[in-house]
Amino acid sequence: MFKVFVSYSTHDLRNVNELQQSLDGTGVEVFVAEHSVLPSEHLSAKISSAISACDLFVLLWSENAKASEWVSQEIGKAHSLHKKILPLVLTEGLNLPGFISNLKYLPEPGSSTPGGGRESPESACPWGSRILVVQPEVMHNPSLKGRCAMKPRSAPELQGWAS
Repeated sequence: MFKVFVSYSTHDLRNVNELQQSLDGTGVEVFVAEHSVLPSEHLSAKISSAISACDLFVLLWSENAKASEWVSQEIGKAHSLHKKILPLVLTEGLNLPGFISNLKYLPEPGSSTPGGGRESPESACPWGSRILVVQPEVMHNPSLKGRCAMKPRSAPELQGWAS
């Protein structure tokens, strides 16, 4: 099963829940600490294990995430493990941090694109659909944009480019 780890600030839980709901039924296993770690379980061990096991590390980047000690440590672990990192920027104009500052990201649906201007209605679809249709070359080519379709790709299709 294709595994996605979501890194976020708890202040952005509304966005996290929307993302998780949009991925339901796609065959993707989503790790969200708020919902994936049970009371009395060792939080940092579960998070560390989930990052190690993920096929895609999704970062919900916002002012809240920037201020979170947990998020910066999760990014560092994912980067050190050479995980595929997909930033979803919630705060328009907020630069990505340090080692991932050169990654292409997906802006929030309906926000301005990184090159300026508003996104077209075709690209303003839910986060989950946007994640599932990102082409692998987008991660390495800043001149390309993420693509969106109403029908998300399946987990087997994602496994082909995330490995």
